[in-house]
Amino acid sequence: MRRTMNVLAGAAAGFTLALSCQAVSAGEPGTGKGENLLVFVGQKIGLAEQKAPSCDNCIMLDSHYVAEYRILETVHGNYRGNTITFDVYDHYGAPAFSRFDTVLLYVSRRPDGSWVHEKYQFNDLYKGRDGEWYGCGDPYGSAPHPPRTVRAQAVEFATPVSYPLDGMSREKIERFYPAGYFEIRDGRAVCLLGTSVAGLFEAKKETVLAARGIFR
Repeated sequence: MRRTMNVLAGAAAGFTLALSCQAVSAGEPGTGKGENLLVFVGQKIGLAEQKAPSCDNCIMLDSHYVAEYRILETVHGNYRGNTITFDVYDHYGAPAFSRFDTVLLYVSRRPDGSWVHEKYQFNDLYKGRDGEWYGCGDPYGSAPHPPRTVRAQAVEFATPVSYPLDGMSREKIERFYPAGYFEIRDGRAVCLLGTSVAGLFEAKKETVLAARGIFR
C-alpha cells in the first residue's frame, strides 16, 4: 500500500511539474551579479504568438510569443545590435508590456545564447521634458515589504500621462493607482510622480530580481 501511494505521489509531482512548463526565470545560472541579464529601453517591432509545444502528460499553462524590439538604450548588460528577438511566456495571453509604446524590459540569456523575457517584469516609460525616460507611480509596484531606497519624484512629462479606469473596482484603483502617486480625475489615473530608468532597475534588483537569484 505504501509503495502504491509513493508511486502515485511521484506521478502527481511529475504532472505538477509538467503543468509549470516555464519557470519565471529561465536564464542561465550566474553568480548573482546579473551577468546574464539584459535591461533595456525598447520599442516594439513585432510580437507573434507561437504554437504550443506538444508533450506527453502535461498541460501548457502559458502562452508562448516571440517578440522583436528595437533597443533605444541599454541600462544593464552586454548586447551587440540595435534590435533583439526573445521568447515570452505569459499565463494571461499577450504580454502586458506589448500594450505600451516604450518599455523597460528585462530579458535573460539562456545557455544556448537565446534570450527569454523575465516573466511579467517590465516598466512602461514616458519621456520627460528633460529628454529622459521615466516610469509612473511607485517604483516598487506591488512588491511586498520593499526596502524603499528608491523614491519617486515629481516629473514634468513632455505630455501628460494618465491611465483609463474603465470597469475597475475601487479596490483595484487603490491598489494599482495609490494616492500620492496618482490623482483620480475624470475617470483616469493621472500620474503625479515618476522614477528614472536607473531607479526602476534598482527597485527590481532589490525585490523581484533578488528573489529570483539574479542579484544577491
